[in-house]
Amino acid sequence: MFNIVPYIVGLICLTIYVQGSSDIDTFKNYTSQSLLWAPYRSQCYFGIRPRNINDSPFIMGIMWFDTNRMDAMPNLRHQVDMDDKLEKFSWVAYDPRIGGKESIIDHENNVNLTISFVKSHDGKNWATRVEGKPIDPNKKTAISIVTYMTQNVGSSSAQTIRPFLKLNKVISDNDLEFNGYSPELNRYSISFKDNFGNYFQNDTLPTMEIVPGCDSSKTSHMSLTIPDEEVWKARDVFQTLLSDSITKLVEEKGENINSGYTPSILTIRNLHDFPAGNFHFIQKTYDNSQSKGFQFDIIYNSNVDRKENIQNKKDVSRLINSAIDEINSRFDKHFEINETDKEEKRSFALEILSNLLGGIGYFHGNQIVDRSTEFDEDQFNEIKLIHGKEEGPFDLFTSVPSRAFFPRGFYWDEGFHLLQIMEYDFDLAFEIMDSWINLIDKDGWIAREVILGPEARSRVPQEFQVQSPNIANPPTLLLTLSEMLSKVLEHETSVKLENKEDTEKLAIKGDTEQLKYSSDLIINYVSAIYPKLLKHFEWFTRTQRGLIEEYSEILEENPLWEKLHKDNLYKWVGRTVRHCLPSGLDDYPRAQPPDIAELNVDTLSWVGVMARSMKQIAEVLNRNQDQIKFAKIEQNIMENLEILHWSEENNCYCDVSIQENEDTDEEELVHVCHEGYVSLLPFGLKMIPPNSPHLDKVISAMSDKSTLFSPYGLLSLSQKDQYFGQDENYWRGKIWLNINYLCLDAIKHYYPEIMDTKKATSSGTLKTAKQLYTGLRRNLIDNIYKVWKSTGFVFENYNPQDGTGAGAKQFTGWTSLIVNIMGFL
Repeated sequence: MFNIVPYIVGLICLTIYVQGSSDIDTFKNYTSQSLLWAPYRSQCYFGIRPRNINDSPFIMGIMWFDTNRMDAMPNLRHQVDMDDKLEKFSWVAYDPRIGGKESIIDHENNVNLTISFVKSHDGKNWATRVEGKPIDPNKKTAISIVTYMTQNVGSSSAQTIRPFLKLNKVISDNDLEFNGYSPELNRYSISFKDNFGNYFQNDTLPTMEIVPGCDSSKTSHMSLTIPDEEVWKARDVFQTLLSDSITKLVEEKGENINSGYTPSILTIRNLHDFPAGNFHFIQKTYDNSQSKGFQFDIIYNSNVDRKENIQNKKDVSRLINSAIDEINSRFDKHFEINETDKEEKRSFALEILSNLLGGIGYFHGNQIVDRSTEFDEDQFNEIKLIHGKEEGPFDLFTSVPSRAFFPRGFYWDEGFHLLQIMEYDFDLAFEIMDSWINLIDKDGWIAREVILGPEARSRVPQEFQVQSPNIANPPTLLLTLSEMLSKVLEHETSVKLENKEDTEKLAIKGDTEQLKYSSDLIINYVSAIYPKLLKHFEWFTRTQRGLIEEYSEILEENPLWEKLHKDNLYKWVGRTVRHCLPSGLDDYPRAQPPDIAELNVDTLSWVGVMARSMKQIAEVLNRNQDQIKFAKIEQNIMENLEILHWSEENNCYCDVSIQENEDTDEEELVHVCHEGYVSLLPFGLKMIPPNSPHLDKVISAMSDKSTLFSPYGLLSLSQKDQYFGQDENYWRGKIWLNINYLCLDAIKHYYPEIMDTKKATSSGTLKTAKQLYTGLRRNLIDNIYKVWKSTGFVFENYNPQDGTGAGAKQFTGWTSLIVNIMGFL
């Protein structure tokens, strides 16, 4: 029998072992094992694959539909799609190291599904429990759950034992057991075990078996061979086989078939007598008119080490209960939710965080890169990347912005995701970051969108599939790395006065914070990534360097020319007349007409963040010369922001360009000012000197209800701007949580006194800052919670007029930062 050990005991024991031995390999093995299995196919409603198993992985997915209607096929659910119009698909509690529970409400198919995924605490074995109930028991429905699974063959065909997955034995009509093997996973078993529920039958019919193999009253199983690269098309394969079966059945029985047989007609069979292969469909069709519903378990056990094998329903139930308890305990440890309606707000926060974690996926395959198309700096037309070629294979461990709209890696988004994840699981955030940094190529480039393999590519419009090494994106990974290293350095400082024993006690504070509390581990990790980050910094600053030479004649007699640090001015390469996609703020207003001499305030600010992060890595690694070099670059950038990009006339930070004076026909430097997120980024990224006279003006601007401040959050563009709400209207007024979060955190950074609730706040800027912080925080929490409460979803952005959700639905990417705001900001 399975010997359950409470998660927290097992994990703390592992932690003590790791820290006590100072064994880096042990820590890495623990990380690898605890994160091996999870629903890493985040593009599916539920899809499992192992992490870092690339040649011959085991892959599983679940589909479902109502088979009591002949027009059921379009409602077969598989990949997450907002057109399915599900009322809910949400992880209510989830941790990739432990497991969790997903809730799916599908009115069209009349089913309320709960899918639980749990692991043994050594991470080697796992179980999936599928439970369903009718939304309306009076509605005649037959819910068919289709599980597909395969053991990929990979390149190991020359090995003595070829990878396989085969039916071992039929325990009963509905309980099945499979055996499998791959060189990477070794031997394992998969079992399907029913717990309760009635298979669909029609009492007016003598039998549900309309033809051999088509019988909804028992489990149907079919095996065949599908190429590894085509496994993701399981839904298409199923529908094709089912259509063939229906066509043949109508030929045999005629068109006037008793409608009572419909669930059997929609049951898959091996019509074509395919020989058994590694790919399997298991279809279970339940009578969904009974309120108790149905439940079955899928259990995976490694046959190498059987100590923690999961044996039965009781084991699965105990694991589920232990997992949910542990997730709740971990959540409360890291986030203190002190809100009105505390329990409801806590449930909201836990669900949003769980969905961010539930969106973590593991992707493997080739990406398409165009290294031939050259960019003409004099042209600002849309650039067609028509010379794309496949490169790879690569792998990426990443969270995704939205499982429905954006199931792939986004460089610009990921840093924000990690700002949230690091507060819950510091080591997991570093593991994801490490995966991204490993993608940096020999030139230092990393793609804006990482789209690996045909399955990921199938969810991307053609025009966005090809990536260019000329185009950058805001380096948010360095932003998060800076925040993480600040915590490491803060800890190092705090323990200098402690003795070794006290330090070791602090080091085992949490099993998911080893990198924060162990200097040996963090030095090992950052030493490995530092060379790649050096290349990335060099690539970014080289490719995005501004053409400062264009200003030499205009500014040669201007005192600021001598003050400028001319090697530290930047722009976004790849900008068009209408868009600046590299900036991440796609349609945010820029200089019109565009000019090759344009210098962007946000590009400069992001390079400052990169320099700050590199400085901190150098400090951790005791690379004194590098620390001095990057500190100087950071300082230069902060000074350039003040000298060149601040507009006294507009009281904000602005882009700079060269335009012709209409009166004199002379070229002159102009500030291109569109008050909004671009003008706020120097503040949000903490690149303004603490003693800057411009700080109070930024606070004043954010507090202005006629421009940026709204009852729902800071607007992306001032209401007074001529482009507010115009044209595409993506970043032209809508409220985005990522920039709101940066600004809220920066207020706290620049004015720490406002967090002292007992201290009376004086008048002036400090009072305004406190009012801004309190009001902005409250508005963000109240609106996002209100929208979630009424719709069940969080959104990509929010309407500036009424706060309603806009853009992609179930956008549990950077909108999940609301949990940080509620928990400790």
